[in-house]
This record gives sequence, C-alpha cells and structure tokens, in this order.
Amino acid sequence: MPNVVLYIAMSLDGKIARSNDQLDWLFAVDGDGDNGYAEFFKTIGAVIMGRKTYEEVLQLSEEYPYPNMPNYILTHQSDREAEHVTFTDEPIEELIHRLKEEIGQDIWLIGGGEVIKAAMEQDLVDRYEIAIAPVVLGEGVPLFPEGTKETKLRLTNQRASGQFVMVTYDSYTNES
Repeated sequence: MPNVVLYIAMSLDGKIARSNDQLDWLFAVDGDGDNGYAEFFKTIGAVIMGRKTYEEVLQLSEEYPYPNMPNYILTHQSDREAEHVTFTDEPIEELIHRLKEEIGQDIWLIGGGEVIKAAMEQDLVDRYEIAIAPVVLGEGVPLFPEGTKETKLRLTNQRASGQFVMVTYDSYTNES
C-alpha cells in the first residue's frame, strides 16, 4: 500500500514560508546537491497540495514541475481548470483513500499548513521527511498551524545535507 509522505523544508523555528509566503531564505541555504530530492521523487505517484501552495509553486518555475503524474489541488474553487492539475474540494480523507487504491507509488503531501493539519487530523500522514534549514525567521507560516492534532512520531533516519538536517519520522500508525 502506498504511503502518504509529507516532504517539506522548514526553518529552525518551524516556518515553511515568510508571512508574505516568500521562500528566499530557503534558497539561500547551502545544501548537498538536491538534498535527496531526485531519489525521493522517483517514489512518488501523485501530488496533493493546497491552492496557496500551488500558486507559490507556479511562481517558482516557468513550467509546472510535476506534469507527468496526477496532481490534486485542494480548494473551495474546484471549478477552476489548469493544465496538469485537478482542482478538487473532495475531503482529503476520501481523496487519499481513493489514491491509495489507484496509485501504485507514494503520495506526496506538499502543503501548506492547513492541508497538512487536515491530513494529520485524520491520521493520514504515514511518513514525515523534513529538511531543517539553519535559519530562524521569527515569524511566518508555521509548518504545523495552531490547533494541529498532537501526533507522536518515530525517528527513522537523520543525516546532514550541506547546511540542512534531513530528518525522517514515521507515524506510529504506519507499521509497514
């Protein structure tokens, strides 16, 4: 059965973006090559993200970076259309259960915080792969918004990648 993987970078103080959604601080940190992204991406069969994250992804690249797999954008504006993505207001638990049946590879939960919070509320995240950047922002968009469900995890890997610390945690409900 495929896993739902939260693969994301955060500042040392737990922020995934500045208050204005900018990621300049992240790109200023020296990593080790792609920090393992290419290997991770080979395991992915579908992508789920929120609308604001999707709009930020569009700002980062001239071309949509995940065109060769199913992409689901969670939004209340599900009647929108764009190349390479499906806008949906399907409840996240229904979407993930359906994709686990349809997709033979892992599902990448990209973000943002509210989508992550909703997935965690339903115990849907199997693995957390987090790149921690040596930057304290002081304020910004938290990885885990206020009110996120308390979740106990098991550390399964950690390594340095340039100035990043890469940590992997498995959910206790993921006994695979």
